[in-house]
Amino acid sequence: MDVSLDEVSQVIRLVREVCDSWDDPAAWRSHLLQGACTLLNGHVGLMLADYDAEAGYFGNVAVTAIVGLPAGMESMVRSAMSRMEQRQFSDVAENEMPLVRNLYDDMVRQGWTTTAISQTADAAAYHASPWYQEFRKQIDCDDNVTSIRIVDVPRRPEAISIDRPHGAPPFGPREVALLKLLHDEIAPLVGVRLATEDHLSRDGLSKRLRETLSLLLEGRSEKQVASALNLAGRTVHDYVTRLYEHFHVSSRAELLAYFIRRRPTPRGQLAS
Repeated sequence: MDVSLDEVSQVIRLVREVCDSWDDPAAWRSHLLQGACTLLNGHVGLMLADYDAEAGYFGNVAVTAIVGLPAGMESMVRSAMSRMEQRQFSDVAENEMPLVRNLYDDMVRQGWTTTAISQTADAAAYHASPWYQEFRKQIDCDDNVTSIRIVDVPRRPEAISIDRPHGAPPFGPREVALLKLLHDEIAPLVGVRLATEDHLSRDGLSKRLRETLSLLLEGRSEKQVASALNLAGRTVHDYVTRLYEHFHVSSRAELLAYFIRRRPTPRGQLAS
């Protein structure tokens, strides 16, 4: 089913909003998932990255973002995803999650996949699987649409997953097409225009360092930052020094240049 021009505009607007938070991986991923849930009328969103994946095997599956679940349930998601690590796709498909077989076949055949459980998996087999009974049923997630793309920097599979609760209508061709369009636009930007946890970014900065950085990027002097945050000048100077170290720069000019360029630099590589 074709999406409408208005829906295409919503996707483009969401991508632009995501790019506005390019240097904050947690922020842009969360905004992306919240926007995707709105577009698809889903209630839970999840992003995954598979580090060190090999042909036919899962690598180290990391949950990079979750929206729509209480904090207590987020730990259930991370625990469930860890059950797939270092296992063959065929093993996971047979003993955990039947949908994996279709996802893997799509990736082998075309290098990407976007599909809904209701469209590709046998409902009885899915609802009888350990993946559903021991995990998804517990967090009130039934039908799901999943999209996987290979991002370039760092090169790895990344997935976007949107869920609906029990009793909600299943995802249809429109929602699958919308998520495909969104992921097709986002995937080429990851690591190139959107910083990940492997890049120099706000990831790992304390609240005070984030506040100091934001004021510096507004053009404030250290004295003005100290006044705005009600801190001693020496404290702010120490914060600025720590920001230089964090972003691998040696001056305010270099720090500002990094944010003006809006091109993520891998951690450990000096910004030029």
